[in-house]
Amino acid sequence: MNRFLKKNKLWLSFLGLGIAIVLLAFLFRPVTIHYQVSAEESLKLVNNPSVQVGIADLAGKQIIDVRPSNIFAQGHPENAINLPIRQLLDEESVEIFDDLLASGKEAILYGCDELQATAPWLLLQQLGYKNIKLLKGGINPLGKFNETAAGATEVSVIDTSAFRIKTEVKNATEITQVKKKPQVVITVKKEVSSGGGC
Repeated sequence: MNRFLKKNKLWLSFLGLGIAIVLLAFLFRPVTIHYQVSAEESLKLVNNPSVQVGIADLAGKQIIDVRPSNIFAQGHPENAINLPIRQLLDEESVEIFDDLLASGKEAILYGCDELQATAPWLLLQQLGYKNIKLLKGGINPLGKFNETAAGATEVSVIDTSAFRIKTEVKNATEITQVKKKPQVVITVKKEVSSGGGC
């Protein structure tokens, strides 16, 4: 055994180093995100009209702009914080959301329109930030809020029963192949022209 160790000392040290690296990588792996809202609850949230705030009700609330920084710089309200979608889960952004949640202050997410802010809002709901709501409408390029006609007069309603998975679904593992009848191709012979052309 002693002879084996002396002969393979280099390879055994690489093996030991590799095991140490794998162990350290396992111990210091990044923290995974745990979602706090189920898919069914998410659908109910999207349909809930109380999660949307009108432009007239913004007083005293922290407004958060999810537009890119260059568009934010072109025009925005005075007290708005810019947290672009790409930086929504950065340490600084999460710290802002944690501070807002700890202080009990309500925050309103907005973008160019409701569609731009809905996905980030839903993600933040999944992460447990229940104090964040969604603006009805959006903001124009001049930095002025505008409530969309659809947001002012319609309520978002999605048929959630279509999304539910039924437990009695039969296995559809068999695939039936449709056989096509062979088609006969008849070639057409053209007469060769003797005159010019292209």
